Amino acid sequence: MKTTLTLSYDILLVLFLEIHLHCFYHLSLLFRNASHYASVIDTDPDENIMRLNHDLTRLQETLHSSLNEKKFSFLFQGLGFVLATILIRSAPRFIRISETGVTKMCRNIFAIEQTLTQIRTVGDAELMRTHRYYELLYATKPDEIIAVIEEHRSEYTEHDYIYLLQLKHLSFPASESVNFDLNKYEQMIKKALHPNRVLNREKNKGKNNFLIFFFLYY
Repeated sequence: MKTTLTLSYDILLVLFLEIHLHCFYHLSLLFRNASHYASVIDTDPDENIMRLNHDLTRLQETLHSSLNEKKFSFLFQGLGFVLATILIRSAPRFIRISETGVTKMCRNIFAIEQTLTQIRTVGDAELMRTHRYYELLYATKPDEIIAVIEEHRSEYTEHDYIYLLQLKHLSFPASESVNFDLNKYEQMIKKALHPNRVLNREKNKGKNNFLIFFFLYY
């Protein structure tokens, strides 16, 4: 038989999961209509983001009056990381994205940032990082993205950078995308993120060439 304390922990965990499910639900609706961002005209935050913010605010108002500060903080801790992960890892769901679409996405993220700041009274570094990720799509040339990667390197994963580059490629006008060597830039990303790996590969290649030469001529 569960004690009152154990039951209270179970309820707290259910509430924690409930809040996260709200985030997954509303963001899944956002990316379900991702094709809209290729030709969007308005730059106001998406209605799904506004609903998410409304839900989070409502939950915050209800729970803050019912729980002590420690339990309340537990429910919302790490929420920025969850939202940031969904927003970044869902980038491949965009078929194309226009510059106006990028602006709209950045405003979506900013709107979530504002809501979380009101709830937790502090800014969220993970959402700021997500904001910077989508801002990279403002780059007019792939080389600009490569330059940022070389400067910041491990801020995002290799796959995140490649998805971003692929999205940029898909979003180019047809006349420009023809001259875009996607494979070349993907290799540049790998080289920028893993310079030692490339260096070691070159060293091993040199050793292998020496061994081949040795066995052939001696």
